[in-house]
Amino acid sequence: MYWLQRPPHLRRAAAALLVIAAFAWDLRGSATEPHPFAARAIAAGTELTAADIRWGGLPAGSFAIPDLEGRVAAVDLPAGEPITETALADSQEIPDGWWAVPVDIGPHAVPGDPVMLVITDPPVTTSGVVVSAQRGDRYSLDYRPALVAVPGDMAPVVAAADRAGVLVTATRP
Repeated sequence: MYWLQRPPHLRRAAAALLVIAAFAWDLRGSATEPHPFAARAIAAGTELTAADIRWGGLPAGSFAIPDLEGRVAAVDLPAGEPITETALADSQEIPDGWWAVPVDIGPHAVPGDPVMLVITDPPVTTSGVVVSAQRGDRYSLDYRPALVAVPGDMAPVVAAADRAGVLVTATRP
Protein backbone atom coordinates (compact mmCIF):
# COMPACT_ATOMS: atom_id res chain seq x y z
CA MET A 1 0.00 0.00 0.00
CA TYR A 2 1.49 3.19 -1.20
CA TRP A 3 0.02 5.54 1.39
CA LEU A 4 1.44 3.50 4.25
CA GLN A 5 5.11 3.83 3.22
CA ARG A 6 7.48 5.95 5.30
CA PRO A 7 8.21 9.43 3.87
CA PRO A 8 11.60 9.79 2.02
CA HIS A 9 12.97 12.44 4.42
CA LEU A 10 16.30 10.64 4.90
CA ARG A 11 16.87 10.31 1.17
CA ARG A 12 16.12 14.00 0.63
CA ALA A 13 18.43 15.03 3.47
CA ALA A 14 21.22 12.83 2.07
CA ALA A 15 20.77 14.38 -1.40
CA ALA A 16 20.81 17.90 0.07
CA LEU A 17 24.02 17.12 2.01
CA LEU A 18 25.62 15.73 -1.15
CA VAL A 19 24.78 18.91 -3.09
CA ILE A 20 26.10 21.12 -0.25
CA ALA A 21 29.34 19.08 -0.10
CA ALA A 22 29.79 19.42 -3.88
CA PHE A 23 29.39 23.22 -3.68
CA ALA A 24 31.85 23.42 -0.79
CA TRP A 25 34.38 21.30 -2.76
CA ASP A 26 33.99 23.54 -5.81
CA LEU A 27 34.29 26.80 -3.85
CA ARG A 28 37.49 25.81 -2.05
CA GLY A 29 39.50 26.42 -5.28
CA SER A 30 42.47 24.53 -6.60
CA ALA A 31 45.94 24.52 -5.14
CA THR A 32 48.38 26.80 -6.93
CA GLU A 33 52.16 26.83 -7.07
CA PRO A 34 54.61 29.51 -8.25
CA HIS A 35 55.68 29.22 -11.88
CA PRO A 36 57.96 31.42 -14.05
CA PHE A 37 56.40 33.65 -16.70
CA ALA A 38 58.03 35.88 -19.32
CA ALA A 39 58.07 39.40 -17.84
CA ARG A 40 58.58 40.90 -21.31
CA ALA A 41 58.92 39.61 -24.86
CA ILE A 42 61.99 37.36 -25.10
CA ALA A 43 63.58 36.64 -28.49
CA ALA A 44 64.81 33.14 -29.31
CA GLY A 45 68.46 32.69 -28.37
CA THR A 46 68.36 35.27 -25.57
CA GLU A 47 69.89 34.14 -22.28
CA LEU A 48 67.36 34.44 -19.46
CA THR A 49 68.05 36.93 -16.66
CA ALA A 50 66.13 37.81 -13.50
CA ALA A 51 64.59 40.81 -15.30
CA ASP A 52 63.08 38.47 -17.93
CA ILE A 53 61.22 36.33 -15.38
CA ARG A 54 58.08 37.09 -13.37
CA TRP A 55 56.73 34.51 -10.92
CA GLY A 56 53.00 33.87 -10.86
CA GLY A 57 50.61 31.16 -9.77
CA LEU A 58 49.40 28.20 -11.83
CA PRO A 59 47.28 25.24 -10.74
CA ALA A 60 49.50 22.65 -9.09
CA GLY A 61 50.84 20.09 -11.55
CA SER A 62 50.06 22.09 -14.71
CA PHE A 63 53.72 22.32 -15.81
CA ALA A 64 56.97 21.15 -14.29
CA ILE A 65 59.08 24.07 -13.09
CA PRO A 66 62.09 24.28 -15.44
CA ASP A 67 65.68 24.90 -14.39
CA LEU A 68 66.36 28.49 -15.47
CA GLU A 69 70.07 28.72 -14.61
CA GLY A 70 72.24 29.27 -17.72
CA ARG A 71 69.34 28.66 -20.14
CA VAL A 72 68.34 30.50 -23.31
CA ALA A 73 64.95 30.85 -24.98
CA ALA A 74 64.61 28.25 -27.73
CA VAL A 75 61.59 30.06 -29.24
CA ASP A 76 60.23 33.59 -29.14
CA LEU A 77 58.31 34.05 -25.88
CA PRO A 78 55.67 36.79 -25.75
CA ALA A 79 55.20 38.73 -22.50
CA GLY A 80 53.07 36.81 -20.00
CA GLU A 81 53.77 33.36 -21.51
CA PRO A 82 54.49 30.56 -18.99
CA ILE A 83 58.10 29.41 -19.36
CA THR A 84 58.25 25.64 -19.88
CA GLU A 85 61.10 23.17 -20.35
CA THR A 86 60.31 22.82 -24.07
CA ALA A 87 60.68 26.59 -24.59
CA LEU A 88 64.25 26.57 -23.25
CA ALA A 89 67.61 25.33 -24.49
CA ASP A 90 70.99 25.04 -22.82
CA SER A 91 73.38 27.93 -23.26
CA GLN A 92 76.06 26.97 -25.77
CA GLU A 93 79.69 27.83 -25.20
CA ILE A 94 82.10 28.25 -28.11
CA PRO A 95 84.76 25.51 -27.93
CA ASP A 96 88.41 26.55 -27.67
CA GLY A 97 89.96 27.30 -31.05
CA TRP A 98 86.57 27.77 -32.74
CA TRP A 99 85.05 30.99 -34.08
CA ALA A 100 81.44 32.16 -34.29
CA VAL A 101 80.30 33.08 -37.80
CA PRO A 102 76.91 34.69 -38.60
CA VAL A 103 75.08 32.33 -40.97
CA ASP A 104 71.51 32.13 -42.27
CA ILE A 105 70.37 28.64 -41.15
CA GLY A 106 66.64 29.11 -40.60
CA PRO A 107 64.63 30.01 -37.49
CA HIS A 108 64.07 26.41 -36.38
CA ALA A 109 67.62 25.73 -35.10
CA VAL A 110 68.26 26.36 -31.41
CA PRO A 111 71.54 26.76 -29.50
CA GLY A 112 73.39 23.47 -29.26
CA ASP A 113 72.07 22.02 -32.54
CA PRO A 114 74.73 20.56 -34.83
CA VAL A 115 74.95 22.13 -38.29
CA MET A 116 76.57 20.81 -41.46
CA LEU A 117 78.02 23.60 -43.60
CA VAL A 118 78.53 22.71 -47.25
CA ILE A 119 80.48 24.99 -49.56
CA THR A 120 79.46 24.24 -53.14
CA ASP A 121 82.37 25.83 -55.02
CA PRO A 122 84.91 24.31 -54.37
CA PRO A 123 83.13 21.42 -52.62
CA VAL A 124 84.07 21.47 -48.92
CA THR A 125 82.10 20.27 -45.91
CA THR A 126 82.58 21.20 -42.26
CA SER A 127 80.50 20.90 -39.12
CA GLY A 128 79.45 23.56 -36.66
CA VAL A 129 77.30 24.16 -33.59
CA VAL A 130 74.58 26.80 -33.23
CA VAL A 131 75.59 29.31 -30.54
CA SER A 132 72.63 31.68 -30.84
CA ALA A 133 69.41 31.19 -32.77
CA GLN A 134 68.38 33.13 -35.86
CA ARG A 135 65.68 35.73 -35.50
CA GLY A 136 63.26 36.14 -38.40
CA ASP A 137 64.23 35.74 -42.04
CA ARG A 138 66.00 37.96 -44.58
CA TYR A 139 62.72 39.77 -45.33
CA SER A 140 61.98 40.63 -41.66
CA LEU A 141 62.73 44.02 -40.19
CA ASP A 142 64.23 42.44 -37.06
CA TYR A 143 66.32 39.84 -38.94
CA ARG A 144 69.43 38.58 -37.19
CA PRO A 145 71.39 35.60 -38.57
CA ALA A 146 72.34 32.74 -36.29
CA LEU A 147 75.83 32.51 -34.84
CA VAL A 148 77.41 29.17 -35.71
CA ALA A 149 80.67 28.06 -34.09
CA VAL A 150 83.09 26.49 -36.59
CA PRO A 151 86.70 25.30 -36.29
CA GLY A 152 89.14 28.24 -36.43
CA ASP A 153 90.78 27.20 -39.71
CA MET A 154 87.37 26.99 -41.44
CA ALA A 155 85.94 30.29 -40.15
CA PRO A 156 87.33 32.49 -42.97
CA VAL A 157 86.34 29.92 -45.61
CA VAL A 158 82.76 29.69 -44.26
CA ALA A 159 82.43 33.48 -43.99
CA ALA A 160 83.70 33.98 -47.56
CA ALA A 161 81.40 31.25 -48.90
CA ASP A 162 78.40 32.81 -47.14
CA ARG A 163 79.29 36.21 -48.58
CA ALA A 164 79.68 34.71 -52.09
CA GLY A 165 76.38 32.85 -51.81
CA VAL A 166 77.87 29.36 -52.20
CA LEU A 167 77.17 28.15 -48.63
CA VAL A 168 74.43 25.61 -47.92
CA THR A 169 73.46 24.73 -44.33
CA ALA A 170 71.89 21.50 -43.14
CA THR A 171 70.47 20.82 -39.67
CA ARG A 172 69.10 17.67 -38.11
CA PRO A 173 65.31 17.53 -37.90
